Order: sequence, then structure tokens, then C-alpha cells
Amino acid sequence: MADLKVPYSKLATKEEAYKEACALITPEYIEKWKIKADISYDEANTRLKATGKGFTLELSFTENQAEVDCDLSFMLKPFKKSVLETIENKLKRHI
Repeated sequence: MADLKVPYSKLATKEEAYKEACALITPEYIEKWKIKADISYDEANTRLKATGKGFTLELSFTENQAEVDCDLSFMLKPFKKSVLETIENKLKRHI
């Protein structure tokens, strides 16, 4: 089950939302937090996944919403709520 679900309010399709997220979530964007991550883009399944030391973040785009799964290491778990809030705010502004 997803940690967070954000319905589309600005875009109509999962393809549009996926493309917008890919434009926003880049290695340069993640580096702002001094974190290194590998990002994989799966256009066929409208999914993107960022993996770094101690975390995995996956965004899946369905017909009506973006679903976010955030897996953090034991040391990072206390930050999960603030990470999800940041992601939710960013998605709501753009999709």
C-alpha cells in the first residue's frame, strides 16, 4: 500500500503527470539536499524510482493519482513524515 496518494488537480492523465514528475525530479534536484541518488524512469509503466544510501522512493502514476512509496533506513525513519509532506506539497503544486 502506498505511503501517500495525491490526486491529479492540474493535469488530466497519468502520462502528463509522469512527464511533469520526470521534469521535476532529476539528479540535480535531489542533490539540493546533499543526497546522491540513482533515478530510473519507466515510461511504459509511468513510474520513477530514486534509490540512494538508506532510502528508496518510488512514484507510480495511475489514472487518477500519483502514489508514493517511501522506504527509509532505520536512521532516516524519523524524517519520513517531513519527507512525505515535502513530496505531497510539490506534487500538489504541479500535478
